Amino acid sequence: MTDTTAEDKKRQEEIFERLSGEEKVRLAMVFSDTVRDIAWAGFCRRHPSISADVLRVKFLKEVHGIEMQKRSEDQSDE
Repeated sequence: MTDTTAEDKKRQEEIFERLSGEEKVRLAMVFSDTVRDIAWAGFCRRHPSISADVLRVKFLKEVHGIEMQKRSEDQSDE
């Protein structure tokens, strides 16, 4: 399934082929940030009653599989 015509896809490929390696990496980073921002917005809408701090922890776990350790109150910020 695609929303891009064959002609548009060919044009995209031609443009991409002309990019330098650095430009391709920069573009990939922008796309990655955009996808993360969309995922974050959807996650926030699905969990409107959770605090921002708890949301961040749950988001990291859901998206990246990262388990965050709970901080003890006697632990200092370094």
